[in-house]
Amino acid sequence: MNHVDERLSPRLILSVIAIGLLGFSDIMLETALNVSFPLLMTEFNITSSTVQWLTSGVILLTSMVVILSPWLKKRFTNRSQFIVATVISITGVLINALSGDFGWTLFGRLLQGIGGGVGLPLMYNVIFEQVPENKRGTMVGIGSLIVSFAPAIGPAFGGYLAQNFGWHTVFWVVLPVQVASLVLGWYTIQQISPLVKEKLDIIGWLLLSTFFVAGIFAIERISVHGITNITSLSLIIIMFSGFVGYLIYAPRINNPLLNTNVFKFKIFSLSIAASFVIQIVNLTFAYAIPMALQLVLFKESQIAGLALLPGALGYASMAIISGRLYDRYGARIPILIGVGLIMCGTTMMALIPISLYSMLFSFMIVQLGAGFWFGNNMTYAVSHVPIQYHSSGNSIFTATNNYSAAVGIALAAGIISIFQKNAESTGQLVATTRLGVSWLFKLDVVLIIIAAICSISVLTIVTKKE
Repeated sequence: MNHVDERLSPRLILSVIAIGLLGFSDIMLETALNVSFPLLMTEFNITSSTVQWLTSGVILLTSMVVILSPWLKKRFTNRSQFIVATVISITGVLINALSGDFGWTLFGRLLQGIGGGVGLPLMYNVIFEQVPENKRGTMVGIGSLIVSFAPAIGPAFGGYLAQNFGWHTVFWVVLPVQVASLVLGWYTIQQISPLVKEKLDIIGWLLLSTFFVAGIFAIERISVHGITNITSLSLIIIMFSGFVGYLIYAPRINNPLLNTNVFKFKIFSLSIAASFVIQIVNLTFAYAIPMALQLVLFKESQIAGLALLPGALGYASMAIISGRLYDRYGARIPILIGVGLIMCGTTMMALIPISLYSMLFSFMIVQLGAGFWFGNNMTYAVSHVPIQYHSSGNSIFTATNNYSAAVGIALAAGIISIFQKNAESTGQLVATTRLGVSWLFKLDVVLIIIAAICSISVLTIVTKKE
């Protein structure tokens, strides 16, 4: 770390902001479209399990690009990665702004997924490479604040624009944000580590991509059709074959795409597991709450978006506050506060009858906890592994968060679709949707308990070592 200045230069801060804006715009579009799903289902004449691919499909592609991050970091400069990613994303935004059918809309979103897949790990690579350790919590907080502010305004703006001006308007609003990000990043992003002309590990990428793709299709298939059929079982076999294949393959080559040795550190493994599960739960809420408000309580898309606003604002504000707590007092306080709030909000969501205010308040508590927990959990885990694993660690965290988000959306859509599929009238659709959402929230409680055990175990391990 001797090459890192102990001060945070304005240029470094602006470079993190520029990269963060790329992630901000990608996530904003994701959350803005979530509240418009019922409108898109009607316009394109598609089902809920199909429309969710506008989000989970993008997240899936983002995960496939994220795992290239360690190689991209060695092979290309930070600025060149950023510029190419932003131009690709801007192209996708323009396609969506002009799109008239579901196929083109999905294609445009997939291009945005490529941009986000480069931008998200790049921001954390810059932070862990150029920011001194005693200020990392704050800078991760700033980066998380920018990115997490997207779900704060995305649903509200998406609902308002879709209802009053049409869903295409959302993309026209995001376009100048990405252009501003491109200009800012062009002038501020720096390169301090030397480049290495390393060959891309194609085999490793294909194995990991097989795992990601088959996993998402397996989750969707099982949630809709069950596990006792040839297709579901085949997808599960393919998924595990990709994962196990990479675990066998990676140690046999000199420069694997993702260094699996990082999982030998129990702190990292447990932190990843907790992050994976909590992100699943987080995205089930982001999908189910707007769906329940519109299909069960007959609220407009604008109201559905506004219902997520207090929680998302809470997440954004807590991200930087908890980062300062991390730098000053360590990880224990913000992580324990985060876990406690997430468990409390999830339990309330499952126990309190569905209503606008019960879901709004419960989701806000969950998001306050998530703001305390997510950034600090990653900072803590990556900082406790040797520096040569930092890039792989950042990529694994970003890929895991994106992949688990896709799993969460597919899981929520699948469970709700199971209950909805036999509805033959509006009244039955309301009743079945309510029941599906209720069971989904109960499952979330079980998942959060598992995540809490993993997260608290990490703190226990470090305490024993100290």
